[in-house]
Amino acid sequence: MARCAQRGVTLVELMVALVIGAIAALVIQQVLATFEGQKRTSSGGSDAQSNGGVALFTLEREIRQAGYGLLGGAGALCPNGINIYFNGQTKSDGGVLLPVRIVDGGAGPDAIELVRSDADFAAIPVSIVKDMPNPSAIVTADGAGGLAQGQIFLVASGNGAKVCTLMQMSQAPQQTGNGWNLQHNPGQFPYNPPNPNTVFTTAPAYTIGDVVVNMGSFAHRRYQVLCDRLTEVNPTETASPFTCDNTTPLVEQIVDLQAQYGIAPVGGTAINEWRNATVASGWANPTAAAIARIRAVRIAVVARSVQYEKEPVSPAGIPLWEPGDPGDDPPSLALTEEQRHYRYKVFSTIVPIRNVIWSGS
Repeated sequence: MARCAQRGVTLVELMVALVIGAIAALVIQQVLATFEGQKRTSSGGSDAQSNGGVALFTLEREIRQAGYGLLGGAGALCPNGINIYFNGQTKSDGGVLLPVRIVDGGAGPDAIELVRSDADFAAIPVSIVKDMPNPSAIVTADGAGGLAQGQIFLVASGNGAKVCTLMQMSQAPQQTGNGWNLQHNPGQFPYNPPNPNTVFTTAPAYTIGDVVVNMGSFAHRRYQVLCDRLTEVNPTETASPFTCDNTTPLVEQIVDLQAQYGIAPVGGTAINEWRNATVASGWANPTAAAIARIRAVRIAVVARSVQYEKEPVSPAGIPLWEPGDPGDDPPSLALTEEQRHYRYKVFSTIVPIRNVIWSGS
Protein backbone atom coordinates (compact mmCIF):
# COMPACT_ATOMS: atom_id res chain seq x y z
CA MET A 1 0.00 0.00 0.00
CA ALA A 2 1.34 3.42 -0.92
CA ARG A 3 1.86 5.97 1.92
CA CYS A 4 -0.04 9.30 1.51
CA ALA A 5 2.10 12.45 1.26
CA GLN A 6 1.67 14.91 4.20
CA ARG A 7 1.91 18.68 3.78
CA GLY A 8 2.21 21.47 6.43
CA VAL A 9 4.47 24.01 8.12
CA THR A 10 7.66 22.87 9.63
CA LEU A 11 8.80 23.92 13.08
CA VAL A 12 11.55 26.05 11.57
CA GLU A 13 9.12 27.88 9.32
CA LEU A 14 6.77 28.47 12.25
CA MET A 15 9.57 29.93 14.35
CA VAL A 16 10.67 32.21 11.51
CA ALA A 17 7.08 33.44 11.09
CA LEU A 18 6.78 34.15 14.81
CA VAL A 19 10.01 36.14 14.78
CA ILE A 20 8.88 38.18 11.76
CA GLY A 21 5.47 38.81 13.43
CA ALA A 22 7.10 39.90 16.67
CA ILE A 23 9.41 42.30 14.82
CA ALA A 24 6.44 43.72 12.89
CA ALA A 25 4.41 44.14 16.08
CA LEU A 26 7.34 45.88 17.78
CA VAL A 27 7.74 48.27 14.84
CA ILE A 28 4.02 49.01 14.77
CA GLN A 29 4.06 49.61 18.54
CA GLN A 30 6.96 52.03 18.23
CA VAL A 31 5.24 53.89 15.38
CA LEU A 32 2.01 54.12 17.35
CA ALA A 33 3.83 55.31 20.48
CA THR A 34 5.68 57.98 18.50
CA PHE A 35 2.47 59.06 16.79
CA GLU A 36 0.60 59.16 20.11
CA GLY A 37 3.36 61.26 21.68
CA GLN A 38 3.27 63.68 18.75
CA LYS A 39 -0.51 63.83 18.98
CA ARG A 40 -0.41 64.58 22.72
CA THR A 41 2.24 67.25 22.19
CA SER A 42 0.17 68.80 19.42
CA SER A 43 -3.10 68.68 21.35
CA GLY A 44 -1.38 69.95 24.51
CA GLY A 45 0.06 72.86 22.56
CA SER A 46 -3.35 73.59 21.09
CA ASP A 47 -4.92 73.57 24.56
CA ALA A 48 -2.22 75.93 25.84
CA GLN A 49 -2.87 78.22 22.88
CA SER A 50 -6.61 78.27 23.62
CA ASN A 51 -6.18 78.69 27.39
CA GLY A 52 -3.70 81.52 27.02
CA GLY A 53 -5.89 83.29 24.49
CA VAL A 54 -8.94 83.07 26.73
CA ALA A 55 -7.00 84.30 29.77
CA LEU A 56 -5.54 87.25 27.88
CA PHE A 57 -8.93 88.17 26.40
CA THR A 58 -10.55 88.09 29.85
CA LEU A 59 -7.95 90.40 31.36
CA GLU A 60 -7.89 92.75 28.38
CA ARG A 61 -11.67 93.12 28.38
CA GLU A 62 -11.77 93.99 32.08
CA ILE A 63 -8.87 96.43 31.95
CA ARG A 64 -10.47 98.32 29.06
CA GLN A 65 -13.61 98.84 31.17
CA ALA A 66 -11.80 99.66 34.42
CA GLY A 67 -12.86 102.91 36.09
CA TYR A 68 -16.27 103.06 34.42
CA GLY A 69 -18.47 105.10 36.78
CA LEU A 70 -15.55 106.29 38.94
CA LEU A 71 -14.40 109.04 36.58
CA GLY A 72 -16.20 112.18 35.51
CA GLY A 73 -15.46 114.79 32.88
CA ALA A 74 -13.06 116.55 35.25
CA GLY A 75 -11.25 113.39 36.33
CA ALA A 76 -11.60 111.05 39.28
CA LEU A 77 -14.74 111.45 41.39
CA CYS A 78 -13.03 110.15 44.52
CA PRO A 79 -9.50 111.61 44.69
CA ASN A 80 -9.94 112.10 48.44
CA GLY A 81 -10.82 108.45 49.01
CA ILE A 82 -13.87 106.25 49.30
CA ASN A 83 -15.88 104.70 52.17
CA ILE A 84 -16.90 101.08 51.70
CA TYR A 85 -18.70 98.96 54.29
CA PHE A 86 -19.69 95.34 53.73
CA ASN A 87 -21.31 92.74 55.92
CA GLY A 88 -20.29 94.21 59.27
CA GLN A 89 -16.78 95.29 58.27
CA THR A 90 -15.26 98.55 57.08
CA LYS A 91 -13.54 97.63 53.82
CA SER A 92 -12.28 101.13 53.01
CA ASP A 93 -12.12 104.08 55.37
CA GLY A 94 -11.44 106.85 52.89
CA GLY A 95 -8.86 104.76 51.05
CA VAL A 96 -7.72 105.32 47.47
CA LEU A 97 -9.59 103.23 44.92
CA LEU A 98 -7.72 102.86 41.64
CA PRO A 99 -9.46 101.76 38.43
CA VAL A 100 -6.61 99.26 37.96
CA ARG A 101 -4.21 98.16 40.68
CA ILE A 102 -1.32 95.78 40.12
CA VAL A 103 -0.35 93.76 43.20
CA ASP A 104 3.27 92.71 42.88
CA GLY A 105 3.81 89.00 43.42
CA GLY A 106 7.54 89.18 44.12
CA ALA A 107 9.08 86.02 42.68
CA GLY A 108 5.62 84.68 41.86
CA PRO A 109 2.75 85.85 39.66
CA ASP A 110 1.31 89.35 39.99
CA ALA A 111 -2.37 90.01 40.69
CA ILE A 112 -4.57 92.61 39.02
CA GLU A 113 -7.51 94.30 40.75
CA LEU A 114 -10.09 96.23 38.75
CA VAL A 115 -13.04 98.36 39.80
CA ARG A 116 -15.93 99.55 37.65
CA SER A 117 -19.65 99.86 37.38
CA ASP A 118 -21.47 97.14 35.48
CA ALA A 119 -24.64 99.23 35.11
CA ASP A 120 -25.89 100.65 31.83
CA PHE A 121 -26.40 104.15 33.26
CA ALA A 122 -23.09 104.61 35.10
CA ALA A 123 -21.83 107.16 32.60
CA ILE A 124 -24.83 109.40 33.32
CA PRO A 125 -24.75 110.49 37.00
CA VAL A 126 -27.77 112.17 38.56
CA SER A 127 -27.53 115.25 40.80
CA ILE A 128 -28.57 115.57 44.42
CA VAL A 129 -31.34 118.18 44.74
CA LYS A 130 -31.80 118.20 48.51
CA ASP A 131 -29.24 118.50 51.29
CA MET A 132 -28.77 115.19 53.04
CA PRO A 133 -28.85 115.15 56.87
CA ASN A 134 -26.14 113.14 58.54
CA PRO A 135 -26.88 110.40 59.25
CA SER A 136 -29.71 109.78 56.78
CA ALA A 137 -31.03 106.77 54.93
CA ILE A 138 -32.30 108.83 51.99
CA VAL A 139 -30.53 110.60 49.16
CA THR A 140 -32.79 112.77 47.00
CA ALA A 141 -31.70 113.15 43.38
CA ASP A 142 -33.16 114.60 40.18
CA GLY A 143 -33.51 111.14 38.64
CA ALA A 144 -33.63 107.44 39.46
CA GLY A 145 -30.34 106.80 37.64
CA GLY A 146 -31.57 103.42 36.44
CA LEU A 147 -31.28 102.06 39.97
CA ALA A 148 -33.25 99.13 41.36
CA GLN A 149 -33.52 97.48 44.76
CA GLY A 150 -30.29 95.78 45.77
CA GLN A 151 -28.10 97.75 43.38
CA ILE A 152 -25.13 99.76 44.62
CA PHE A 153 -24.57 103.45 44.01
CA LEU A 154 -21.72 105.85 44.57
CA VAL A 155 -22.27 109.26 46.14
CA ALA A 156 -19.62 111.89 45.42
CA SER A 157 -19.14 115.61 45.06
CA GLY A 158 -19.15 116.87 41.50
CA ASN A 159 -15.66 118.35 41.84
CA GLY A 160 -14.13 115.46 43.80
CA ALA A 161 -13.75 117.50 47.00
CA LYS A 162 -15.45 115.00 49.33
CA VAL A 163 -14.79 111.44 50.35
CA CYS A 164 -17.08 109.18 48.32
CA THR A 165 -19.39 106.56 49.82
CA LEU A 166 -20.83 103.34 48.44
CA MET A 167 -24.48 102.74 49.33
CA GLN A 168 -26.97 100.00 48.47
CA MET A 169 -30.59 100.51 47.42
CA SER A 170 -32.88 99.03 50.06
CA GLN A 171 -35.96 99.55 47.87
CA ALA A 172 -36.83 100.81 44.42
CA PRO A 173 -36.46 104.59 43.84
CA GLN A 174 -39.47 106.57 45.06
CA GLN A 175 -40.58 109.63 43.09
CA THR A 176 -41.60 112.63 45.18
CA GLY A 177 -42.34 116.27 44.56
CA ASN A 178 -38.67 117.08 45.16
CA GLY A 179 -37.18 114.37 42.93
CA TRP A 180 -36.38 110.72 43.54
CA ASN A 181 -35.67 109.28 46.98
CA LEU A 182 -32.87 106.71 46.95
CA GLN A 183 -33.11 104.80 50.21
CA HIS A 184 -30.18 102.88 51.64
CA ASN A 185 -31.38 101.35 54.88
CA PRO A 186 -29.21 98.75 56.67
CA GLY A 187 -30.45 95.31 57.65
CA GLN A 188 -30.40 92.77 54.85
CA PHE A 189 -28.35 95.08 52.60
CA PRO A 190 -24.69 94.42 53.50
CA TYR A 191 -23.22 97.59 51.97
CA ASN A 192 -25.20 99.85 54.35
CA PRO A 193 -23.78 100.34 57.87
CA PRO A 194 -26.15 100.95 60.80
CA ASN A 195 -24.51 104.36 61.34
CA PRO A 196 -21.82 105.70 58.97
CA ASN A 197 -20.43 107.96 61.71
CA THR A 198 -19.38 104.97 63.79
CA VAL A 199 -17.62 103.01 61.02
CA PHE A 200 -15.98 105.76 58.94
CA THR A 201 -13.52 108.42 60.03
CA THR A 202 -15.20 110.88 57.65
CA ALA A 203 -18.88 110.34 56.82
CA PRO A 204 -19.86 113.30 54.61
CA ALA A 205 -23.33 114.79 54.48
CA TYR A 206 -23.86 115.17 50.74
CA THR A 207 -25.57 118.33 49.55
CA ILE A 208 -27.21 119.93 46.53
CA GLY A 209 -24.96 119.62 43.48
CA ASP A 210 -23.27 116.42 44.55
CA VAL A 211 -23.79 113.39 42.31
CA VAL A 212 -25.05 109.81 42.41
CA VAL A 213 -23.60 107.14 40.11
CA ASN A 214 -25.20 103.75 39.48
CA MET A 215 -22.56 101.08 40.16
CA GLY A 216 -24.85 98.12 39.47
CA SER A 217 -23.45 95.20 41.46
CA PHE A 218 -20.11 97.04 41.93
CA ALA A 219 -17.69 95.03 39.82
CA HIS A 220 -14.60 94.73 42.03
CA ARG A 221 -12.49 91.90 40.67
CA ARG A 222 -9.10 90.45 41.45
CA TYR A 223 -7.40 88.19 38.90
CA GLN A 224 -4.59 85.99 40.15
CA VAL A 225 -2.79 82.77 39.22
CA LEU A 226 -3.40 80.14 41.90
CA CYS A 227 -2.88 76.37 41.60
CA ASP A 228 -1.82 76.71 37.94
CA ARG A 229 -5.00 78.45 36.86
CA LEU A 230 -6.33 81.97 36.44
CA THR A 231 -8.80 82.76 39.22
CA GLU A 232 -11.26 85.55 40.02
CA VAL A 233 -12.53 86.89 43.34
CA ASN A 234 -14.31 89.99 44.68
CA PRO A 235 -11.90 91.44 47.30
CA THR A 236 -14.69 93.50 48.86
CA GLU A 237 -16.85 90.48 49.59
CA THR A 238 -14.12 87.87 50.18
CA ALA A 239 -11.43 88.38 52.81
CA SER A 240 -7.78 87.66 52.10
CA PRO A 241 -5.70 85.54 51.98
CA PHE A 242 -6.94 84.33 48.61
CA THR A 243 -6.56 80.64 47.95
CA CYS A 244 -7.74 77.97 45.54
CA ASP A 245 -10.73 77.36 47.82
CA ASN A 246 -12.15 80.89 48.11
CA THR A 247 -11.62 82.00 44.49
CA THR A 248 -13.39 81.07 41.26
CA PRO A 249 -11.30 79.18 38.67
CA LEU A 250 -11.50 80.66 35.18
CA VAL A 251 -8.81 79.13 32.94
CA GLU A 252 -6.70 76.04 33.62
CA GLN A 253 -2.96 75.61 32.99
CA ILE A 254 -2.09 79.30 33.43
CA VAL A 255 1.18 79.40 35.37
CA ASP A 256 2.21 83.06 35.39
CA LEU A 257 0.80 86.58 35.16
CA GLN A 258 3.00 89.67 35.10
CA ALA A 259 2.04 93.31 34.63
CA GLN A 260 3.47 96.83 34.48
CA TYR A 261 1.94 100.30 34.59
CA GLY A 262 2.29 102.56 31.57
CA ILE A 263 3.07 105.98 33.10
CA ALA A 264 2.65 109.41 31.54
CA PRO A 265 4.51 112.46 32.87
CA VAL A 266 2.70 114.92 35.13
CA GLY A 267 0.39 116.95 32.92
CA GLY A 268 1.20 114.81 29.90
CA THR A 269 -0.82 112.29 27.94
CA ALA A 270 1.70 109.98 26.24
CA ILE A 271 3.33 107.11 28.12
CA ASN A 272 7.05 107.65 28.63
CA GLU A 273 7.93 104.81 31.03
CA TRP A 274 6.85 101.37 32.22
CA ARG A 275 6.95 100.59 35.92
CA ASN A 276 6.54 97.51 38.09
CA ALA A 277 4.18 97.79 41.06
CA THR A 278 7.03 97.58 43.55
CA VAL A 279 8.26 99.70 46.43
CA ALA A 280 11.57 100.18 44.59
CA SER A 281 9.81 101.69 41.58
CA GLY A 282 7.61 103.92 43.74
CA TRP A 283 4.40 102.44 42.31
CA ALA A 284 3.49 99.81 44.90
CA ASN A 285 0.72 102.02 46.33
CA PRO A 286 -0.13 104.79 43.86
CA THR A 287 -1.66 107.91 45.34
CA ALA A 288 -4.85 109.54 44.12
CA ALA A 289 -2.75 112.10 42.24
CA ALA A 290 -1.02 109.26 40.37
CA ILE A 291 -4.24 107.78 38.98
CA ALA A 292 -4.27 110.14 36.00
CA ARG A 293 -0.69 109.22 35.12
CA ILE A 294 -1.49 105.50 34.76
CA ARG A 295 -2.62 105.37 31.14
CA ALA A 296 -2.21 101.70 30.27
CA VAL A 297 -1.27 98.30 31.62
CA ARG A 298 1.09 95.87 29.94
CA ILE A 299 0.28 92.25 30.76
CA ALA A 300 1.79 88.87 29.99
CA VAL A 301 0.10 85.52 30.55
CA VAL A 302 1.96 82.20 30.39
CA ALA A 303 0.05 79.04 29.51
CA ARG A 304 1.51 75.55 29.94
CA SER A 305 0.87 72.37 27.98
CA VAL A 306 -0.34 69.40 30.02
CA GLN A 307 2.00 67.03 28.16
CA TYR A 308 5.13 66.03 30.11
CA GLU A 309 8.04 65.42 27.73
CA LYS A 310 10.81 62.91 28.41
CA GLU A 311 13.53 65.43 27.67
CA PRO A 312 13.67 69.14 28.64
CA VAL A 313 11.98 71.13 25.88
CA SER A 314 11.94 74.63 27.39
CA PRO A 315 14.78 76.97 28.38
CA ALA A 316 15.64 77.80 31.98
CA GLY A 317 14.19 81.29 31.57
CA ILE A 318 11.39 82.61 29.36
CA PRO A 319 11.27 86.38 28.66
CA LEU A 320 7.72 87.68 28.78
CA TRP A 321 8.20 90.66 26.46
CA GLU A 322 11.02 92.31 24.57
CA PRO A 323 13.33 94.78 26.34
CA GLY A 324 13.99 98.27 25.11
CA ASP A 325 11.22 100.46 26.53
CA PRO A 326 12.18 103.04 29.19
CA GLY A 327 11.46 102.13 32.78
CA ASP A 328 11.79 98.84 34.64
CA ASP A 329 13.22 95.75 32.95
CA PRO A 330 10.75 93.26 31.48
CA PRO A 331 10.04 90.20 33.66
CA SER A 332 10.96 86.63 32.83
CA LEU A 333 9.72 83.25 34.02
CA ALA A 334 12.40 81.08 35.65
CA LEU A 335 11.85 77.33 35.25
CA THR A 336 13.16 74.48 37.37
CA GLU A 337 14.61 71.38 35.75
CA GLU A 338 11.32 69.58 36.25
CA GLN A 339 9.29 72.46 34.79
CA ARG A 340 11.44 72.50 31.67
CA HIS A 341 9.86 69.19 30.61
CA TYR A 342 6.68 71.10 29.68
CA ARG A 343 6.06 73.46 26.77
CA TYR A 344 4.96 77.06 27.40
CA LYS A 345 3.25 79.77 25.39
CA VAL A 346 3.51 83.48 26.25
CA PHE A 347 0.71 85.93 25.45
CA SER A 348 1.32 89.64 26.00
CA THR A 349 -0.36 92.90 25.09
CA ILE A 350 -0.73 96.55 26.10
CA VAL A 351 -4.20 97.65 27.20
CA PRO A 352 -5.13 101.36 27.44
CA ILE A 353 -7.27 102.34 30.43
CA ARG A 354 -9.71 104.21 28.24
CA ASN A 355 -11.97 105.57 31.00
CA VAL A 356 -8.99 107.39 32.54
CA ILE A 357 -8.04 108.75 29.11
CA TRP A 358 -11.58 109.82 28.21
CA SER A 359 -12.13 111.50 31.59
CA GLY A 360 -9.56 114.14 30.72
CA SER A 361 -7.54 113.37 33.84
